[in-house]
Amino acid sequence: MTWNEFKRKVKDFFAKDSVSESDKAEYAQSEKELNDKLKEIADSYNPSYEPSKGYEDLSDVLPEEMEFEYRKYEGEDEEGIKNSTTQKYKDLLDADSKIVSDKYDTKVGEVENKKQSASEESDLKAQSLDKKYEEIEKSIINGLIQKGLYNSSIKSSQKKANEEAKDYELNELAGELNKKISAYDTQIEKLRGEENVALEELDLSYAQKLQKEIDSLLEKRNKEINSINDYNNKLKEKEAKYLEDRATAIEKQLTQRLKDEQYLKYLENKNGYAGEKLENYTQRYNLALEYYNSIPKSVALEMLNENTQLQEYLGNMFGKLVSEIAKRD
Repeated sequence: MTWNEFKRKVKDFFAKDSVSESDKAEYAQSEKELNDKLKEIADSYNPSYEPSKGYEDLSDVLPEEMEFEYRKYEGEDEEGIKNSTTQKYKDLLDADSKIVSDKYDTKVGEVENKKQSASEESDLKAQSLDKKYEEIEKSIINGLIQKGLYNSSIKSSQKKANEEAKDYELNELAGELNKKISAYDTQIEKLRGEENVALEELDLSYAQKLQKEIDSLLEKRNKEINSINDYNNKLKEKEAKYLEDRATAIEKQLTQRLKDEQYLKYLENKNGYAGEKLENYTQRYNLALEYYNSIPKSVALEMLNENTQLQEYLGNMFGKLVSEIAKRD
């Protein structure tokens, strides 16, 4: 008999009897104490074996999440690789460029020294010419004085000839110096040209090396990232498979439990309780029977009709209790 069927039966059976709220209120506290005692007895029931509880709960045994150790790429990103490699080759290029520049600076310095020496040598020769022609001029004047011709026209013509000779030699000396300076400047220009070519070749060489190393490092980085992604994807597949298998196992266990519970209820409805369970439920039944026998029949049946917890505590014996109370005079 279901709870609703029982309620209808009690209502129909005792439709002519009227139980006031004050009648039920008199026993409300004692009925609550009864329910508390029945709960204690129910909680003390711990069968050594019960089909519906004969399992390890897989939802507790199998963790909700597997602790997979996913890998993470910890190297430099693409921009970092480019920046660090560029800086590396910039430092190398600067060092090698300085070696080349220092080499050509030394060679140019040697030529500059030759230019300086040539200029100094030319200055000394010019000074020597000045002295030479100064002595010639003095000799001319002394000769003229001795001959009494100092104030003659010969003086000016000889002096002019001496100055022209001096200018000629100075011009010749300046021309030789200019040729040497020009030759040295040509050498310097050539050396600077060679230096520029060497630096450009060095730039090109390092640019190629830089790009090659960047490409190599990026390829290595991509391979490592792909390897990590492949590894992590396999772990994700394992995790998904585990969660799927866990859910399937829990569902199968739950289905089996429900089947066992239904079968147990079938047996108990057919044959009644047995063993430890019978003893525990009989203890509950006797306590409830004693209580409801101690109060007026109409009040007892009305309170039974409203005590929704009692059916849970008495199970299959609930109907027996109702029948016993209903049979009272």
